[in-house]
Amino acid sequence: MQARAYGQALQKKRITVVVNPFGGKGLALRYWTEDIEPIFRAAHCDITVIHTTHSKHAEQIGEELDIDAVDVVACCSGDGVPYEIWNGLGRKKNAGTALAKVAVVQLPCGTGNALSVNCNGTSSPSRAALSVVKGLRTRIDLASITQGEERTLSFLSQAVGIVAESDLLTEELRWLGDLRLQVGFIKRLFKKTLWPCDIAVGVEIADKNDIQRDYRQSFELPAAADPIPDIAFATEPEPEDIPQDAGLPPLKYGTINSPLPTGWDLTPFPNLGNLYCGNMPYMAADGNFFAFARIDEGMADLVTIRGDISMRKSLAMMTSLESGSLWQHRDVTYRKISGLRVIPRGAESTSVVAVDGERYPFKPFQVEVHKGLGCTLTVAGRYVRPDELV
Repeated sequence: MQARAYGQALQKKRITVVVNPFGGKGLALRYWTEDIEPIFRAAHCDITVIHTTHSKHAEQIGEELDIDAVDVVACCSGDGVPYEIWNGLGRKKNAGTALAKVAVVQLPCGTGNALSVNCNGTSSPSRAALSVVKGLRTRIDLASITQGEERTLSFLSQAVGIVAESDLLTEELRWLGDLRLQVGFIKRLFKKTLWPCDIAVGVEIADKNDIQRDYRQSFELPAAADPIPDIAFATEPEPEDIPQDAGLPPLKYGTINSPLPTGWDLTPFPNLGNLYCGNMPYMAADGNFFAFARIDEGMADLVTIRGDISMRKSLAMMTSLESGSLWQHRDVTYRKISGLRVIPRGAESTSVVAVDGERYPFKPFQVEVHKGLGCTLTVAGRYVRPDELV
């Protein structure tokens, strides 16, 4: 009976639970004790609980983690703690091994819960906990971000322009909850703010129709129709796809300080309104920005939009997010890419770059996608589709 309930998923997972008691509305501890812990206990998971106490604490947890003693790091938080855990794992000497071996998951307890929405199909802590209990080990694309001399890892998105500022420069409106993002967005629309940049892109698929066709075909092939891994989450023997004693992959495109990669053309974009690059479809439960993103394809989805289009068109784009039809708008450029370089220009030095919702300086940066570098748990070996959200 248990075998039928779990399928290929590992039973009695060893889970390190990282609780951020300060995130979101400060309800993570209550969600953990009332909604999540009872499910983990009932499933006989081996649980270790750590509460974060200061900024970047989760990075330290990831860096010091014994990867042979844990199967899953479950983050009771928003998207910030998974970001820190992946970056902590990325600082290990055997970072490539650690990132491939340890599944990082989110139990939605913050204001941004994109990882759970995309992998668990829910913003409910209890439903997400059940998904983790029965979750399948799944490789996930990560990206390297280089800015100055620093290299960090990103699992979700990179943004310049109206989305970045609406998220990171609206702290005075935090009392509004998620509504602050919409208020910040409308405020910047009325100002017709522009963020001039020079942009170079490693384009893999440029045409929208080709992107849609490629996405549909990936689910029509028998091998990919329900891509559950052949090897379940096991510890003996270890899955063959885990590299042994490997560090972070070398940067094939170099860093932001390297010469421009071959085939990348640096193009001025003086009227940029929004640059948004994503690894997952949903940036929020009602925000399907990247309808054709897949979990392990080695490409990110890049959306660029001018900032001088009409208010009517901008509002129409905003209302199309829930349906996942943003890409259909004529004023939206949507491309599949393997890398990206952005060089901000002009006087917008007070602005920001957003990486997984974290604040980066408004300075040049470069993105490089790594196919399947990380590991998470999913319901069916892929991101959920719109009709599967609960």
